Amino acid sequence: MSPVKEQISALVAGIQILSELFWGPNLQKCREIVAGTYFQPFTALKNVLEFQPPDVLQRIESGLKNFSGADSLFQYLETEYVRLFISHRDGITAPLYESCYLGVEPGETASLMGKPAIKMNKRLQSSGLSIGDSIPEPPDHISIELEYLYYLLKKGWTEGRPTLFNEAVSFAAITMLPWVSKFRERLAGEAECRYYFFIASIVTASLGFISEFDKMVSPEES
Repeated sequence: MSPVKEQISALVAGIQILSELFWGPNLQKCREIVAGTYFQPFTALKNVLEFQPPDVLQRIESGLKNFSGADSLFQYLETEYVRLFISHRDGITAPLYESCYLGVEPGETASLMGKPAIKMNKRLQSSGLSIGDSIPEPPDHISIELEYLYYLLKKGWTEGRPTLFNEAVSFAAITMLPWVSKFRERLAGEAECRYYFFIASIVTASLGFISEFDKMVSPEES
């Protein structure tokens, strides 16, 4: 397998992983994280992704040493996830929705289901996709957008469909990267829990890498 094929295959697997993490922690994922296997696709991509900070994977690994096992990690992340993204008496740190970042002027209160959510819903519908009834979230939730990106990458690459692959590149560069960069900035000042800042840094590095693809790289070309 050529380097380009290896990188794209690892990237597709990595985007799938990232799409799961912002739904909140669960015990099975925490077991995989503690086992040291969960972030393997990004280890394979560490020489091509521009991580900020550069040692983000090592910092995640180092932070895991503070936990006795998957149970303690799960309990910690569950509490911090709620504090950062769902509810806190002093206000949450970073909303999980694109509508809360784009088109919001200084001093304005961000609202859900803005134009980005409407546009994202149209994308899903045009692709024959839908949000399950068990997911009570607007379509511009970061995990939904990452799942859509994963769909485009996987279908475009594994089925050799340049249109979908190129749409993935455009979606990563034009739609996701601008607002996810702001999302990451919100988390950068978080001192109590650095885990989600590190994850957001992996997301932005991955989106930046995808954005650099100008065209579909066919198996024959790579």
